[in-house]
Amino acid sequence: MPDYRVFQKDQTVRAVNHESQDRHNMLAAEGYKVVWDVINADNADAALLRYQQLRHDEGNAAQNFATDSLFGSLLGLITR
Repeated sequence: MPDYRVFQKDQTVRAVNHESQDRHNMLAAEGYKVVWDVINADNADAALLRYQQLRHDEGNAAQNFATDSLFGSLLGLITR
């Protein structure tokens, strides 16, 4: 499976094969920023879907941590 790099400019997100340095340079010149360095996928569309999953999981992890911390604190107060 090839590796892809994900770029974003405003609301536009693009996945480019990691070995396509010319394409990376062109996107950077157009103002795109790298938002994810390496995603393993069969093609660019699959890489974009994987990127969405990773971002969703990343957001849920922060929310789950906050929820667990809150419940842990409440449980600690109740058991004292």
